[in-house]
Amino acid sequence: MFSCERLRRLSGLLLLVFLLLFARLWWLNCWRGADFVALAQNQRLLTVSEREFQRGDFLDRNGRSFTNRAERCLLVFPSLARQDKQHDAAYYQTFLDALLDSLNLSPAPAAANLPAKLAADEPFLLARNLSETQEQQINERTRGLFGIFVCVYQPRYAEGSPAAHLLGYVGPSSEAEQERLASAGLANPEYIGKCGLEQQYDTLLRGRPAAQIAAAVDEQGRLAASNLREIPPGGQDTALNVRLTLDAAYQQICEEAMRSKNGAAVLLDVANGDVLAMVSAPGFDQSVGQPAAAGDAYLNKALCYYPPASVFKLVLALAALDNGISIDNENFACTGGITLPNGHTVNCWQEKGHGAEDMQAALANSCNPYFITLGQRLGGDLIAEYAWRLGMTEQVLRGLDVKSQNMLDFSPAVPADVANVSIGEKGIRATPLMLARLLAAVANGGKLVEPRLVISLETAAGRTVQSIASAAPRQVVKPESARKLRQMLTAAVTDGTGKPVNSGLIKIAGKTGTSQNFGVWFAGFFPADEPRWAMSVYIADGESGGGDAGSVCREAAEKIALLEGIANQSSV
Repeated sequence: MFSCERLRRLSGLLLLVFLLLFARLWWLNCWRGADFVALAQNQRLLTVSEREFQRGDFLDRNGRSFTNRAERCLLVFPSLARQDKQHDAAYYQTFLDALLDSLNLSPAPAAANLPAKLAADEPFLLARNLSETQEQQINERTRGLFGIFVCVYQPRYAEGSPAAHLLGYVGPSSEAEQERLASAGLANPEYIGKCGLEQQYDTLLRGRPAAQIAAAVDEQGRLAASNLREIPPGGQDTALNVRLTLDAAYQQICEEAMRSKNGAAVLLDVANGDVLAMVSAPGFDQSVGQPAAAGDAYLNKALCYYPPASVFKLVLALAALDNGISIDNENFACTGGITLPNGHTVNCWQEKGHGAEDMQAALANSCNPYFITLGQRLGGDLIAEYAWRLGMTEQVLRGLDVKSQNMLDFSPAVPADVANVSIGEKGIRATPLMLARLLAAVANGGKLVEPRLVISLETAAGRTVQSIASAAPRQVVKPESARKLRQMLTAAVTDGTGKPVNSGLIKIAGKTGTSQNFGVWFAGFFPADEPRWAMSVYIADGESGGGDAGSVCREAAEKIALLEGIANQSSV
């Protein structure tokens, strides 16, 4: 027999159990009910992320995105295709191959090995960047077939995406990279930035939730609705966007000018050194994600060192103008060559010589004997000092870690060394970025700017988290010296080796350079009278600085002039 006390305890215990069960049911139904409903729905959905990678964007200076730009894409759900009782996998493979061929579409990298893709369960992109007409044709031809849809998708990189060498690419993380991230206490993602800005800002770019593209299916895996649906993204957005100094329109113009070329081009704002465009050619397909060791296609030639050839003569010209050193009053005459104290003769490219010349004529003619003579008068120490002043001994780029080496390596006491460096052949190497910086100093009155690539890091809502300010330009040569040289470089284009660069749309000034073994250059600025842009162009396999490299600068300058509405309208 139970005592009253024991009955009360048992009743209390039962009551407590019922209260706990009731609380649990209430929590599941009222507090977590929506989550379980969503879970149940998701169990009947086949999904694919609307973004290729859950990363922040790279934006140009005006907010235009270089990455994650929406495209119409052809999406295939293999598991739905296998529900088709009338057509087997071989039929779908043949049909899809024929569809791509008839619409003149290239298969997306994700569609490599189509038979294996169709045999798997994972949805995949078959083709990208569809036009409206192609979308209509696909919808008409796929009626009655299973699992083939046109949807809006955001690949990380557009086809022929600009600034590939600067942005870099995203690829699968290796075991070594996973260990490095783990040792640093960082999350270990499946994909990481492999080079360029993608690599440098990798951890800050991660963490952008993506919406899901979903196909609803019944309990037997058959399509339950004819249209795809979008499931809004969940989770917290921790990714940042990187705003660059690049101007997307200028970048596109320079990419087009460098098409089919092998080399690099850099466009700077002469006032503050902002990089407005940077191109290395030929480009590469960022969506493939191959290792950088595959040839030089992944090498950013805009940041690589080459002999600057006759463009380096501008350093000597500024040193001479600043210090009142001249050989003009000696009635210098180029006879076609010059013999050094060691008995070695350096020939001028003009076999018969240029005759009597002053500095302006020597720059226009790109006369080696003149500048070798001037170099001997200046002395190696003064040349080295002005090379340092004008940024020829270091490469800097605010916002991106770049390789910087002092490639000025000659003996100031050896006349032959001074002769070689005076014409930019031996003893000095520079990058296209460094030569654009040199020309900016000539154009802006003798102030050395510090090139900048990144403006800020921002949230998706546009709130600035971190800014990278421009460095104040430093006066490194006398304004009057820069002004005189600017006039000389204008004449070098109108009357000298730079004649192929002469344009009726915009006045360009600059200097050509032809290296003995390492390609050709044109480095200049425009408009010549009121400079806004400095540009250097390097063509690795060119024959003429004015023709091969100069044509790139002229095309870019003319298109920018038209874009900005400053072209000489009488010539349009």
